[in-house]
Amino acid sequence: MSRTGGTNALVSPKVFAGLMISPLTAAAAFATATLTLSALARIQASLPLLIGAALYCPLHFYLPVSRFFYVLAHELSHALAALVSGIKIKKINIGKNGGYVVMNATNAFISLAPYFIPFYALATGVAYVLAAFFWNMAPYRPFFTGATGFFLAFHLMHTGDILTGPVQSDLKKAGGVLFSFSMVVLLNSLCLALTLKLIFPHFISLRSYAASVWTGAGAIAGWLFAAASYVVRSLDTAKIYLGR
Repeated sequence: MSRTGGTNALVSPKVFAGLMISPLTAAAAFATATLTLSALARIQASLPLLIGAALYCPLHFYLPVSRFFYVLAHELSHALAALVSGIKIKKINIGKNGGYVVMNATNAFISLAPYFIPFYALATGVAYVLAAFFWNMAPYRPFFTGATGFFLAFHLMHTGDILTGPVQSDLKKAGGVLFSFSMVVLLNSLCLALTLKLIFPHFISLRSYAASVWTGAGAIAGWLFAAASYVVRSLDTAKIYLGR
């Protein structure tokens, strides 16, 4: 949760924006799911990632302490986004069941950051890159890949809990449920695709992925436009007959 001295979200423009990006969101989600299945199908390369993710899944349900670590990552993601945005942080409070960040301003990026930034997976990647400057990390790559899988599962499962539960104040601040949901799904899809590219650089093409997203978004937008046009024509026809 982020706190400010008080800002009023412009709901109508954000709702419109949410509707406009929904075809892109749907296309990105589908393309990312396809990309993920394709990557995971290469078992020899993806096994550490799968093992890491599988190890976390039962802990999500039977290890209450994971809630604290989620709150920690959540609030630190708010703070990180605030720093990137050049906004001053006044206070960070983290407790077992919740927390908040006090800052002098906010924006949609800050409000939604915890829902699409896989904080611990990002930290794992940074640690690997930094260590690679000093040591040969190739022998340890499977362990870091497993840790990334573990923390990606951590992020995605907690984010899923949030999106399917009561509406969070962060989502309302960012511009409402429709805009926030569309952006969170879109940005998670893009982040996951980029993460997979970094883990499996040799058999994932971001160019092909981007083309798939763009083509899919165009097809979905075209279908929605055709459906809306059909509804409008049907209503016009109904008005003519009712007018008689």
